[in-house]
Amino acid sequence: MAASAPRSLQMVGCGFRRPVPFPLMPDFAITGAILAGGRSSRMGRDKAFLPFPAPDGPPLIAHQAALLRSLGITDLIISGRLDTDYATTLPNARVVHDTVPDAGPLAGLIAILAAASHPWVLILAVDLPQLTPTYLQKMISTGGGRIGVVPYGPHGYEPLAGLYPRTLLPRLQAALDAGHFRLQKLLHESTQEALIKALPLEPAEIDLFSNWNTPADAGI
Repeated sequence: MAASAPRSLQMVGCGFRRPVPFPLMPDFAITGAILAGGRSSRMGRDKAFLPFPAPDGPPLIAHQAALLRSLGITDLIISGRLDTDYATTLPNARVVHDTVPDAGPLAGLIAILAAASHPWVLILAVDLPQLTPTYLQKMISTGGGRIGVVPYGPHGYEPLAGLYPRTLLPRLQAALDAGHFRLQKLLHESTQEALIKALPLEPAEIDLFSNWNTPADAGI
């Protein structure tokens, strides 16, 4: 069965019906970012350009960009692959690349935080198409311009959909330099030091974090 866009976020062309704008604090400017630098080896093709909804929707990366823009976010970064053209699909997005190969999502997070124009960055993995504006607004509200927010569910932290402060960059860079790539450990330590708040997932929210790893996941 082909995946479909969440009912609360149906596409109109390459955009969304914008929800009620969230009242961001004056000093709470947010950069939006999409993690799209993975190899997509199990998918057999670049996830970023899979149609969503299948079979003939716009590219998944355009869906995620429209999701961020539906919140009023205009500064957009893509952590992408060196061999991929993103400008045709998202001409107004800036593209960054991992400085350390094969370091997993940590390297992408570092590249994004280093390039961000604002003190807060809302990061989404390209392969989490079920996320909604309502849930992202919940993360923003929980952080309130005071603390980063990362969802926490049955499998631990969900670091590929989070609100990150740029002040976390030195800690992440130090971990990368030391060869410590595990985000679960880094996030646990960051919550202990009140840099990040773990946001427990409610039962109805768990499926929002169903990601696409195989063609069957994507309904293709």
